[in-house]
Amino acid sequence: MNTTLHLTLSAIKMFARNKQALFFTIFMPVIIMGVFGLIGFDKVPKIELGVVTQNPSVQTQQFVEQLKQISAFDVTTGSEPEEREALSTGDRALVLLIPDELIPTGQGQPQRQTITVLKNVGQEQQAQTAISIVSQILDKTTISIAQAPELFALDVQSINARNVRYIDFLLPGIVALAVMQMAVFSVAFVFVDYKEKGILKRLLATPLKPYQFVTANVVTRLLVAIMQSAILIAIGALIFKSHIVGSYWLILPSVIVGGAMFLGLGFTISGLAKTVEAVPAIANLIVFPMLFLGGTFFPLDTMPSWLQGIVQFLPLTYFSHALREVMANGSGFDAIKTDLLWMTGWAVVLIILANVTFKFEERRV
Repeated sequence: MNTTLHLTLSAIKMFARNKQALFFTIFMPVIIMGVFGLIGFDKVPKIELGVVTQNPSVQTQQFVEQLKQISAFDVTTGSEPEEREALSTGDRALVLLIPDELIPTGQGQPQRQTITVLKNVGQEQQAQTAISIVSQILDKTTISIAQAPELFALDVQSINARNVRYIDFLLPGIVALAVMQMAVFSVAFVFVDYKEKGILKRLLATPLKPYQFVTANVVTRLLVAIMQSAILIAIGALIFKSHIVGSYWLILPSVIVGGAMFLGLGFTISGLAKTVEAVPAIANLIVFPMLFLGGTFFPLDTMPSWLQGIVQFLPLTYFSHALREVMANGSGFDAIKTDLLWMTGWAVVLIILANVTFKFEERRV
């Protein structure tokens, strides 16, 4: 026990002195979180609306100004050739050709006016939304001119509700991704390097038992995973204003089980790789698909249904989902127990594979 403890303390010191490992453990995930967090996926894009008038009347100009006040629109005025060109290049979702006397100025029977609408078929949803808003404004204008009474009114009541922002969705995925990267690559590179140099083989000639050396490194990396997760969560909450609504005590078992799962993958890769140069090729072949398909950056329901049926079984998917349920949705143990069971199953499978592939001696080529 004392030997394992001393080895663990030594492994922690070695990890802390490795500046490259610290960079990829802490700073790289923060950089990724900063890049994706600042992109602004929460912001609803404005609809690019072009308006063409020649010499509008005062009332018609007021109608144009009213369009500019709508927050959903980014209104640009110009000549018809300019706006048609902008529409053809995809810079406009909709272009309105507005008559100068759209809004009548005098008394008497108003004449029916026509607004020509040029629609970008490549931005169908935005164009239809713009048409709906413009139609509502014209309907209200017609009622006002006809001096008809308003028979209906909307009673809008504001209700405080919790809305998950993109940074709230992103942070659990970044934590899961960082733990995966640390567990897989730190183990694979280090132990393959040890095998190539014959260090592991020489350890067999010492009183040190192999399981003590492996246990010390596993415990070290699990402690690093906990520390890493705590730092990333703190940075997400303090700098990026992410809201953590769940229990921190439920985050802990998710991180430990997730870390153990990916440590098993790291030892499996270190057993398969014959040289250090082979590690990134094998590791990226396994890790890279999970990077984008494991629910780290985008929800799984945005993927095609056939792909969802595959990626839902990835180890990182369960890890990200468990953390997200606790951190972003405030769920309890019942909501993540299925994820924890699947993660435990993956951990058992990967640890068995690691025992089959990993040997305490260098590979001969």
